[in-house]
Amino acid sequence: MTSAREDPLAVYRRLCVRRGIALGGLASGRQDDFRALLAAAALALDEGAGYDEPSVNARLKAWLDGPGAMVDVDHVELRRWLVDVGLVRRDSFGRHYARATPAPDDFAYELAGLGGVDLGLLAAEARESEREAREARQETWRARRDTTPAPRSAEDARWMDEALSLARQAQSRGEVPVGAVVVQDGVVIGRGGNAPLAASDPTAHAEIGALREAARALGNYRLPQASLFVTLEPCAMCAGAIMHARIARLVFGAPDPKTGACGSVVDLFAERRINHHTVVVGGVRADECGALLSAFFAARR
Repeated sequence: MTSAREDPLAVYRRLCVRRGIALGGLASGRQDDFRALLAAAALALDEGAGYDEPSVNARLKAWLDGPGAMVDVDHVELRRWLVDVGLVRRDSFGRHYARATPAPDDFAYELAGLGGVDLGLLAAEARESEREAREARQETWRARRDTTPAPRSAEDARWMDEALSLARQAQSRGEVPVGAVVVQDGVVIGRGGNAPLAASDPTAHAEIGALREAARALGNYRLPQASLFVTLEPCAMCAGAIMHARIARLVFGAPDPKTGACGSVVDLFAERRINHHTVVVGGVRADECGALLSAFFAARR
């Protein structure tokens, strides 16, 4: 019964702020979402109009570029879905397409709810509202963090010395001089120096090496009692690994204005929708850490 269905406009507005939606997954799962998306796509074709294949493709491409940007599908697969569920009719030669009239009973409720609505405008408004809400959440978090900065420890400089030593070792191997240590209960349990060149591995950053060694030392991929010290602000990859490891505290030296993910370029640790929040302290021994990097790159110019 249609009375049990969610309002199609509410469904569509909710889906607009997502990315990478697979129709196949919805077809076997949330039927309200599945019907709303396909009904919206079908509405890209005018009722009573006929289309040859290039024309229907152009309409569906335009929908995917705008109102339907949340769907991870190309126009050919989308066209196939619409034909398969009966929302679009195709002649036996595949040369003529038209929106089905009357519409399939399964989609009548969604077509009625979405018909006559500017779905492009609805999608744009929903996405803008989500962007503003996300920025407001981030601003609130930054303001709270700025007014109550994470406290520095007397031991921070000591452990950063350990990381600097590993950075110098990386430099001697021809790698970008970045070093990292993982510390728990006053003991270093993981060490890492940059090694992408030697390992032919784009993930072989100092933080990743230190996290791997620490996880092996404890026999656990979660490190909720540990702190990580690194000479350079972590990139997005390393920030993600730090959060996945549940590191309690991150201390970095020099900021990275090109790829830093702790506030220089993006601030992943300020994203409140992520379920773990590492305490971040920046700028410890920043001059020394930065000078090591500057000298390294200056020698290669």
